[in-house]
Amino acid sequence: MPPIMTGIYGHRGIIGLATPQANPTAEIEISLLMPSGVACVTARMVSSAAESRQRLIDYFADITTTLQRFDSMPLSSAGVACTGSSYVLGYPQTDAQCRLSESALTYPVICAAGAIEDALVTLGLRRIALLSPYPKWLMDLAESYWIGRGFELVDVFSPSATQGDTREIYSLDVTALIDRIADHWSSVDADVYLITGTGMPTLPLIDSLSGHMPGPVLSSNLCLAWSCLRSAGIHPAERAATAALPLLAGWPKGPVLE
Repeated sequence: MPPIMTGIYGHRGIIGLATPQANPTAEIEISLLMPSGVACVTARMVSSAAESRQRLIDYFADITTTLQRFDSMPLSSAGVACTGSSYVLGYPQTDAQCRLSESALTYPVICAAGAIEDALVTLGLRRIALLSPYPKWLMDLAESYWIGRGFELVDVFSPSATQGDTREIYSLDVTALIDRIADHWSSVDADVYLITGTGMPTLPLIDSLSGHMPGPVLSSNLCLAWSCLRSAGIHPAERAATAALPLLAGWPKGPVLE
């Protein structure tokens, strides 16, 4: 078989991304975070379940099959952009599934929660202020997840804890939440201010709040993009970290940020 060419858009590497079927955010944010010459391509994780918890379980049931939809595309690494699945299933199961996928494929497979932990450990951050627009039942699982991984939660906050379906995260107007989140966090002293949930637009929040908090502002998508590049051995180049943005910086601002 002739070699597969990556093309001009992915001449430095191609990052695969598996996202929940209705998620409109992860592929856009992670594409914005990629340095020049690195392409981001997407496959959808699917479920016919009406109930949120079951959908999160279904997305991870056979992540290998989802990633195999990339066929012969020469991926440098792949990210699984669903933090909620890890909160429902727990670290041992999601990590084992990623390792199983890696054994069947030829590249690293990173789940969003694993990418967050990779970033926290690398940056030496332990005390977390956790924010997510999840419903309360999933926020409770998120809290248990991070405590179980050995981190201290100094604050847990959901701006929309009364939502009934996790898909409501996709329609949030984050620009309207910036002042509310900044006000809430103004009295919270933490090592890191973490926004979890790949479907919530987070780059506007990171852009507005970074440099104004005692610690860095991170998100699931930011950590996943960074960890995928790191696992693939791709230098961030013009996305190199700064003091305010210690993972990736210099990403272009979309219309909502201007």
